[in-house]
Amino acid sequence: MTLKKLPFVHRLSLRWKLFLTLVLFSVLPVCGTLLTVGRLADDIKAYLFTNTRNDLAKQASYSVENIAVNFAKSLENSERMRSVIVSVIEISAAHFLGMMPDTHKNLLYSKEIAPALSYPDDLIVDPSHAPTREYMVKYGSDVSKYISYGNIAFHLPKNPIEQTRAKHEAAKLIRLLPLLKQLKKSYGSLVYNLYIGTENGLFAYYPAHAGIPDDYDPRKRVWYRFAVEERGLVWRAPLRDISTGRLVFTVSSPIFTGDGHIAGVVGLDVLIEKGLSNDTITAAWTSNAHLMLAREVDNKKTGSAGLQIVAHTFRRSANDTEYTWVMNAGTPSWVQFTNTETKAKFMNAIASGTSGTLTMDWEGVRSLVAWAPFKDNSYFIAAVPEEDVMQLSNNILQYLQWASLARRRVVEVSVVIVIFLSFLFAMVASQTISKPMNLMVDAFKRLAGGDFGVRVDFKTGDERDTLVETFNSIGPQLEHLVETQQALDVAQGIQENLLPAKSPKMKGWEVSGAIKYCDQTGGDYYDYYISRDGEEPVLSVVVGDVSGHGVASALLMTTARALLRVHTECSRLSAASRMTQVNNLLVQDVYGTGQFMTLFYLELTRTSDEIRWVRCGHDPALVYLPEDDAFVELKGSGLPLGVINGFVYEENALSLEQEGTVILLGTDGIWEARKGGYGELFGKDRLRDVIRRNAEHSAEFIRDQVLQAVDAWQKDVPNADDVTLVVIKKNKEANVGCPDIDAYNVGLLTVGKDS
Repeated sequence: MTLKKLPFVHRLSLRWKLFLTLVLFSVLPVCGTLLTVGRLADDIKAYLFTNTRNDLAKQASYSVENIAVNFAKSLENSERMRSVIVSVIEISAAHFLGMMPDTHKNLLYSKEIAPALSYPDDLIVDPSHAPTREYMVKYGSDVSKYISYGNIAFHLPKNPIEQTRAKHEAAKLIRLLPLLKQLKKSYGSLVYNLYIGTENGLFAYYPAHAGIPDDYDPRKRVWYRFAVEERGLVWRAPLRDISTGRLVFTVSSPIFTGDGHIAGVVGLDVLIEKGLSNDTITAAWTSNAHLMLAREVDNKKTGSAGLQIVAHTFRRSANDTEYTWVMNAGTPSWVQFTNTETKAKFMNAIASGTSGTLTMDWEGVRSLVAWAPFKDNSYFIAAVPEEDVMQLSNNILQYLQWASLARRRVVEVSVVIVIFLSFLFAMVASQTISKPMNLMVDAFKRLAGGDFGVRVDFKTGDERDTLVETFNSIGPQLEHLVETQQALDVAQGIQENLLPAKSPKMKGWEVSGAIKYCDQTGGDYYDYYISRDGEEPVLSVVVGDVSGHGVASALLMTTARALLRVHTECSRLSAASRMTQVNNLLVQDVYGTGQFMTLFYLELTRTSDEIRWVRCGHDPALVYLPEDDAFVELKGSGLPLGVINGFVYEENALSLEQEGTVILLGTDGIWEARKGGYGELFGKDRLRDVIRRNAEHSAEFIRDQVLQAVDAWQKDVPNADDVTLVVIKKNKEANVGCPDIDAYNVGLLTVGKDS
């Protein structure tokens, strides 16, 4: 790849290039940092401002809502009140359990609640039923936040007999729904969950919601067991709600039958954060907070429902932190809303029967408004102006703006100073660097001209001395590399000349081989030899693989090739005897080097279906039988060549009668090719698939398809190992016009490479 020259920069002197470089790597990063830090500061400013406002709003909402809830609780939700609620449900449940089942009402079971399908259709998201962070991490679900105020849900036990009894009880307890609705509407967030567990394992709970575990059994829960043991009302705190993981106060009481037996237990949960109270308002908000008691009644003047003020607070002076409650008497006083939209929004919010907060216009001022319901459609309302809540965040924003402006001024001055110092440094450095550089340039020109003995002789006392030393060592190394490359080129040419010039032609057989080295030279090898068994020409096909790669492997391959050729001429010897003698000679050459060579030696004749082979530690050849659509392997015992002196090899034989039979001899560079160069192995199963798909084609075509499949698998990544294969196909029509294979044997020695 060549680098394009920038005309303007190329004409600049070294000092200006140094100056521009220093500016580029000092001023521009500073400017970039300024912009990035500025943007980051703006983001931080916006983040802090937004999050501060959100946190303050959240804390204010919680605090103001607590004021409302605590006050409402002080009026309505004492321990005695909750006990009364449980007692009412207990009496009602005992009464209904003694009645016949109500078969006219549909029952909602816990497994039927499907938030994704909005079933039941009145499902809403209730933040108070959203699971805690720990619960989410443990169970990975937040479906409990979907609740239905219009239904009681029933969770059935797993035991089939108990299920039948539980369904019978559920049809009785469904009559509790109107009572539970009224209790929830009357006491709002002070009643978190109402539920009943029976001795048959039924769990009825209100409001209905998802998130009850499949294996939930109320009889095993603390609230149930303690109530049964005490045979009376018990309180437990804190406990964790089974569907949300939230901490709750729990009050429970047993349900007794007419004969004094326990039929089940009624339970009531109150969120701990709702149970804790704070009777004062934060000092920062006291100056403008509005507190009142109001009830929802029809306004005869407007003809619609409104909030009639029952009592409100006032302060005797601006510095007074104590509030005085005043009950309204005489002419009714009403909560005034800015417009009908605001009124509708607020009235719809409080209609849910739970406490909450809204940011809205309240008596003409943007305020944070909280409410809590109590009996007889009455509400406690607290309103705090939003500006009072957000005063801290506004102060933070002003400070961040001042700090951002000061930072920008400091950076601007720093940039000017850096530019000036960069210019001075460029002037001095260019003079210091130019002289040694000119000497280096002249030396490089001589080296490029072939003068490998050129040397540079100067000292700078800094890192440039390393450059000089490196340059002085380049010449001899480069000369050695050039000589080595020339030797490798010669070795590559010689090795290519040792490979078959072209494929042999024997009547009844197609033969085609190929090799791809991963280095300039390699240890893979294939060859064809012609010998005679009496008057019968015998074609020997050889595929070998020397351990390792490179020149050493190529030398061992060359030695083995020469020994094989010499011994193949000895047609009076069997193939096994030839391999035994070649091994004995090769052991002497590789002794102590740790090298060896695997080999597969195969013999074919044109008049016989029988093939003979000797396996010298090489992978078995694959044989595809098209009529059976089956593969067999040409196995056999035998160590690699060059391992043990005197080892006697065995000759194996097999008759191949099926026309179109395909034989593949290969090296492990094929099936050990990795996907993309480092992934999954190509494997022999894929190799078999390639052979099977192309078995009807010629041996040369099959060979090419295998090579293409391996290349595609590697995605054109260079081979990590040599790839060699020879494909042989039985074809009675092949080479009919070439009966004299001996004549071709002369051409086989022609210099060239098999295609």
